Amino acid sequence: MAVVVGFIPTEVGFKALAAAREEAEQRGGPLIVVNVLREGVSEDPRHANDQHREIARDQLRGASVRVEFRQESTGADDIADVLLDVVEAEGAELLVIGVRHQQDLSRHLLGLTIQKLLLSSNSEVLVV
Repeated sequence: MAVVVGFIPTEVGFKALAAAREEAEQRGGPLIVVNVLREGVSEDPRHANDQHREIARDQLRGASVRVEFRQESTGADDIADVLLDVVEAEGAELLVIGVRHQQDLSRHLLGLTIQKLLLSSNSEVLVV
């Protein structure tokens, strides 16, 4: 069954990518790597550029399952909906997401995107 990973080019994003690869290989793949672009936002650090995508491809080179990279766009600024749509369209068994750790009170509260993914996904969700 398919594994989908929501990828952002950060340390935690690359850790999520590694976890997703391992899960996809255990489950028989494929692995679908999704980076969501917010339309009209040119300087978003969550957008993977060519260099980030090449680093990700290098990290996944030699995987025993098919790996597919996608960049999806959203004008509505709802990254969760884009990932949920991919999970549903692919019939994915697992969604992998990375969460950065924060030092203040907000670390105890999940962000809205993470909450929506955890509560709305038809698949299992692995939070890295």
